[in-house]
Parts: sequence; structure tokens; C-alpha cells
Amino acid sequence: MNDAYTLLGLNPGVAQKDIKRAFRRLAMQWHPDRNPDPAALERFRSLRAAYEYLLADGDNGSDVDADAPGPGPSAGTESPPRGADRRQDLSLTIEEAWLGCEKSVRIGHEAECGTCSGTGQEVLAHTRLCTACHGSGRVRVAGGLHRCETCAGRGYSTRRTCTACEGSGRAEAWRTLAVKVPPGLLSGDELRVAGAGEPSPDPKGPNGDLRLRISIATHDLYRLEGRDLKLSRPVSALRMLAGGDIAIPLPGGSLNLHVEAGNATPREVRVEGAGFPAGRGQPAGALVVEVLPVWPEACDKDQQRLFDELDAALSRRTKRHFPEVADWESQWLPGRRSGRH
Repeated sequence: MNDAYTLLGLNPGVAQKDIKRAFRRLAMQWHPDRNPDPAALERFRSLRAAYEYLLADGDNGSDVDADAPGPGPSAGTESPPRGADRRQDLSLTIEEAWLGCEKSVRIGHEAECGTCSGTGQEVLAHTRLCTACHGSGRVRVAGGLHRCETCAGRGYSTRRTCTACEGSGRAEAWRTLAVKVPPGLLSGDELRVAGAGEPSPDPKGPNGDLRLRISIATHDLYRLEGRDLKLSRPVSALRMLAGGDIAIPLPGGSLNLHVEAGNATPREVRVEGAGFPAGRGQPAGALVVEVLPVWPEACDKDQQRLFDELDAALSRRTKRHFPEVADWESQWLPGRRSGRH
């Protein structure tokens, strides 16, 4: 369609937003429900075909159908075309994604140009010599001189193309939409807000949808692997030796996690179903806590005495409690009889 740009009154290579703006303006003018001219329907279909061709050419194989308005009317028997879907990114914290939230989403949309009140023209403060006829009110065409259509034969202009909207009569405006985000969405999920997309080129047609692609921001404590929630937690090495419960923070609350008695070495404790939630009855992920032993520092005399007593009690059975110590002493202190087993 070599004349697609010409039909829409555009120059080749313009941006998609300019193509959409031009089509909406012309669709309002030539839609058969608004224009009684018998040729209006055919004109509208030609405009629509040019619009879809240019969008498809600019998308280079991407999902054109999702961005282009729906099919045009056919003598009033088909539904009005649907507006295009709008796509935006929505960033959430892990807490917001875990619990669900309400987010304010800023949406750009077209509105009537405030400078020209939608006419596409500005009133000049002073009259200006018509550039088409150079003030004569007539232009030379085949067959002689004819009245200049630019200035209606006056030889001067009182208006000019609006510089704010470049004659389209439309300008970009912003509105804020409160969007309810359900709990359990992960990065890459899509949240659809019905009817919050682009308006239909037909005043009777439905709006498109707003599709929000979710991304979850990095967190200082939590890490997500699928729906498994991971975190690292320093714990007293003595508690790891003796075992017991430790508190684990979760978005919106906390959990008591039981640590089995064992060696004071880093380990992972996994709790199935205590991780990131899932909707529609699906199971939540696991909570995975990396437990990191921390030994006491700056002990006072009373604490040192207690450590000496504990060490003495454990040393009575060195081979059980300190096998590496027992092996070293048997190799390098063979004459020392400890009687410890």
C-alpha cells in the first residue's frame, strides 16, 4: 500500500503514535455512523486498511492485533472496533507482591489540545500575509487564476496551524489510576485492568485493556527463586549446638523456626508451604533459611567461668564431643593419659 501514508495525511517514517493519532482523527470524521456521505463507509475502510498496514509494517512481526483497534464496521452489522491494549511495567516490592496492595499507575492518554481547544489552529494576534497567494487572494492553476483556498481569497491569514499539537487538535495528558494488585504475583506475570487501555476510534466502541507486566524489586533480606523465599539469618552458635526455636521475619509477620541440635556450621532449614504465596488454590513455595553460626565475643569473667565449666564437662568425653582434638592429642601427645572416651 504505497498510498497508506497519503491516505492518513502523513509523511513516511513517522512514529506509531502519530499514525494512531492521525487515524483516530480521520476515523471520527469518516465513520459512517457520524458521516451521512454515501462514500463514508468505503473511505473509513480505506483508512482502516492503511492504518493496519502501517502498524504491521512498523511492528516487524510483533503482535499487531493486540495494539490495533478491532475490525471496522460493515453496514452496521458488526460491533464497533475495540480500542488498542496499553502495556506498561509495574514494579512491586516483595512485601507488596506477597500481601497484595493498591498501586497508583500513571497513564498517558490523548486529550483535546488546550492551546487550540481541539481545532488544530491558533488565532493570530495580528493578521499575516498569506504565504500561498502572497497577498493577492488568487493562485495560478491550470486554466487561469482561481481563488486561494488557504486564505479564502482574502490575501491574509488570521489563523495558523497550532504549534502545540501540530494541527492534530490532540495533546498528551496524564491520569492516575488506582489498581488493586492481588497477592502472589511474580516477576513476568501480567495483570490486566479491563477497559483502561486506548479508546476505540469509534465513539461507541469499547476501550482496550491496560496490561501491567510485573517486576519485583531486589530486597536487602529476601531472595526469590520461583516461589521459594530465601534469606540468611545469623544465629548463636550455642543455640545451634543445643537446638531450639528462632524467629524468622516474613512480610506482614514472623515465624518461629525450629533448629535441630547439631554442629555449629552453616546449614539450610527448609519449611515447605511457608514461602511466597500462590493464588487460585495453588501451593505456596518453601521458606529456605540459611542459618549462619555466630560465636560470642567480649565475654566477661562470669561468662568465661561458665565456658570453662562447659569445656571441662565436654572434655571428659573428648572422643565424642571433640574427635579432632582427641585424634591430634593421640598423635602428638602420646604420653598424656587422658582416659577420655
